[in-house]
Amino acid sequence: MEDLNDYKVLKEELKQYEQLYNEIKIASELTFDQITVLDGNAKILCVGKACQSSFGMSEEEVIGKYAKELEKKGMIDKSITLEVLKRKEKVTLVQHTGGNKILMATGFPMFNEKNEIVKVINISKDITSIEKLRKQIQNTGEIVEWFEEEISKRKIIEKEEIVSKNCEMQKIIDLIKRTADLDSTVLLLGETGIGKGFLANIIHKVSNRKDKPFVTINCGAIPENLLESELFGYVEGAFTGASKKGKKGLFEIAKDGIIFLDEIGDMPMQLQVKLLNVLQERRASRVGDVSPYKIKAKIIAATNKDLKKAVKNGEFREDLYYRLNVLPMYIPPLRDRIEDIPVLINHMINKCNSKYGMGKKLSKDGYNMLLSHDWPGNIRELENVIERLVITCNEDMIDKEQVSDVINPKNNRKERTFEINEIIPLKEATKKLEKQMLMSAKQSYKTTRKMAKVLKIDQSTVVRKLKEYHID
Repeated sequence: MEDLNDYKVLKEELKQYEQLYNEIKIASELTFDQITVLDGNAKILCVGKACQSSFGMSEEEVIGKYAKELEKKGMIDKSITLEVLKRKEKVTLVQHTGGNKILMATGFPMFNEKNEIVKVINISKDITSIEKLRKQIQNTGEIVEWFEEEISKRKIIEKEEIVSKNCEMQKIIDLIKRTADLDSTVLLLGETGIGKGFLANIIHKVSNRKDKPFVTINCGAIPENLLESELFGYVEGAFTGASKKGKKGLFEIAKDGIIFLDEIGDMPMQLQVKLLNVLQERRASRVGDVSPYKIKAKIIAATNKDLKKAVKNGEFREDLYYRLNVLPMYIPPLRDRIEDIPVLINHMINKCNSKYGMGKKLSKDGYNMLLSHDWPGNIRELENVIERLVITCNEDMIDKEQVSDVINPKNNRKERTFEINEIIPLKEATKKLEKQMLMSAKQSYKTTRKMAKVLKIDQSTVVRKLKEYHID
């Protein structure tokens, strides 16, 4: 009789457990993406209907398994049940499942009267789509940030008034934008007056060091006996006349900004050795000191000399040349950028008019004379000539005579349309002349039909040649 009563009690308990099981399943299917119930040994007792999609396994395959088994099989990357059993408290974490789902799971411990965990109920919410959206937003933010950075660089370049239609100059501008943030040493090459210092400044302004110091030194303008102390600094009593407090060198002052070594080709051989060591070791010492300091500054060097030729003649160290020549940028002279001259003339006249509150203009003949000039001093010479013409001419219209007085002050020689100062292949000379004539005709005659008539060639030839020489 007692056994029969025990059986009835057990049967009633089983019914209650079955009812509880069904209620949990119904609740999980209605309110959550997934509910799992495990016992105190992390054995799975019950799972919701989303088991297959969540874990990549069917309900039959999961029930009876242990949480540790699911981890080993890769069904979950981290078991929340094991964390609950370990901490003995409610736990929330993000799970990645074998069904390629991302779940936000919370595990609730259930205790008996002995404060032992007898059940763990895990409630999970599928946040896969939310996580994907977050990543999309993050990626979009990174793209927007990149675009903003590119727009910022473009605005800086426009603000600093880099005016050029020359394809080689466009390549240099693009290279500056792409490499400004790199720590690589930059070597600017080109004739005097071409704007090497200007471009060095642009590199600083568009780089991630724009808020850090930009320090310039002309290696050819400082006496040899002072150049080392200027570059690297000195300590008290290093030499006669040295400050009692010592002095920081430009490399120290630059910190983690940029140091611009202009006219590097004129650096004395003795200092070239020390600079080579600085570039190799990224350390330097003040004159009279043995304790080195770390060099963090990005280095930009510039010269108007042919360093390869200087190396061959023994005037420049070959190893230093290769250390400097990491990211070379050759800036072509103005005579090889004929298409830039009209743009620069107009830009500089407008700039000077705005600066001095004037309204000066160039006559056609005056304009053509400026176009035909060689500009051996490059952009610096052109800038000086334009400013002088604007402030010295009494009339609003600047004519040929005024231009001639400024660019040929001694003999007022006749306007030249083309000149070759060295022997070059005839084909190359012909192309240069052809390009200059097209530029001049384009400036004087606005339509290709009129240009063709003056040049006595077909209009289709004019159109083709303008495209060939990138003349807008």
